[in-house]
Amino acid sequence: MSVAARFSRAVTAPVKHHVYVSRSQDVATNLSIEHYLFQKSHPDSTVLFLYVNRPCIVLGRNQNPWLEVNHSLAKHDKIKVIRRRSGGGTVFHDLGNVNFSVICPPPAFHRDKYAEMVVRAIRKLNPRARVNERHDIVLDPGELLPDARDHPDPEDTHRTAFAFGDGPLAPRKVSGSAYKLSRLRALHHGTCLFNSPNIGRISEYLRSPARPFLKARGVESVRSPITNISSGHQSESPSSTIQSLQRHIIETFINKHNLDSKNLFPLSESPSATVGLTEHEHCTSGIIDDTLLEIPAIAAGREELESPDYLYNQTPQFILSTHPCEEDDRPRPPLPEWFPASTQIHLKAKSGLITSTRITSSTISTQKQQQHPFNTASLLGRKITEIATFADFLVGEGGGGKNGFDAEHRGKVVVEEGEEEEEGKEDEIRRVSTWLDMMLGKK
Repeated sequence: MSVAARFSRAVTAPVKHHVYVSRSQDVATNLSIEHYLFQKSHPDSTVLFLYVNRPCIVLGRNQNPWLEVNHSLAKHDKIKVIRRRSGGGTVFHDLGNVNFSVICPPPAFHRDKYAEMVVRAIRKLNPRARVNERHDIVLDPGELLPDARDHPDPEDTHRTAFAFGDGPLAPRKVSGSAYKLSRLRALHHGTCLFNSPNIGRISEYLRSPARPFLKARGVESVRSPITNISSGHQSESPSSTIQSLQRHIIETFINKHNLDSKNLFPLSESPSATVGLTEHEHCTSGIIDDTLLEIPAIAAGREELESPDYLYNQTPQFILSTHPCEEDDRPRPPLPEWFPASTQIHLKAKSGLITSTRITSSTISTQKQQQHPFNTASLLGRKITEIATFADFLVGEGGGGKNGFDAEHRGKVVVEEGEEEEEGKEDEIRRVSTWLDMMLGKK
């Protein structure tokens, strides 16, 4: 029997505990395996699933990709962007990050419960780790507290013996969590930044240029300073690996649930370890990989997560506007110098479809009272993902009128009251299109 067939059978069996380590590095595959475990595992079981992904950006279920991601940078660096099925904020995965997932019965679920378990594992590598008030895992960066009386009980996973404060002493986040609850199952999954080579660029990937101009419904990520678990003090040698962190997490899970490690599949620290399963009366464990795509439900889940429709067309309503408006009265930063000074843009979209848009331009750069509307009818009802560049719909015939302006203002510009002269509207519209392309990930 294949590993996939055995896995499919074992997951549904009334076994109390499961431990799986994935050797796949594909984010869509691993998230689909996780979802399969969430849907199919026995309601009374508790599952630990560990995996590492190639570089990718993972959004929460109710987030806006245009608000959360620098698409231009992600495209340039060939970083995959994907939406998961759980809530929470946007995170960055790479080969220096361990992802953990625990699935359990809802009565056994608590937001801190398995974060505390992971802290115990991390402390074998770095004693500065603790769970904060947001249920994240952070490292306290300061010096060891001089008075031993200030040192907490070693079993206290919410305090450390190290100082922290503001500025340079602000705690550094190494793990964020997200959750998904159903009637029968509870899912807690999170990241563990161990030795990410991208630690200095993660904030760039997660900083959208549209953020000052875009107001979205749904969930926005909470920005926090981050670091690697491997930074600073370590109780193990610098050669500690991702696999050693996985081993420590498995050990803490085993201890928490009073399991016998002798009954587990040999969870070797070698990345090339043999794929297989061990089924025992109290625990099923094993190393799994992309061969689980032989299971139709996992293959279908992966296909769904890979689709642009799932990433973009699940997006709650949002507004993109160059200037303060009724729906979003925040002050705006200066627009680029090349942007037409008199132009105003107001675009609304829902589920990835443009539902309304108004682009107007005064004929005098310093005068915004006399606004002439662009003809944007061809944008209405269109999926943003179907637009290669906004110039296709605002310039020439694609804009529904010459140069994208309403017919009565076609090709004209008012220099002084009562005086008209031809102006290079094509260039102006291309500048507007370029800005929209930048904000919505076309460039």
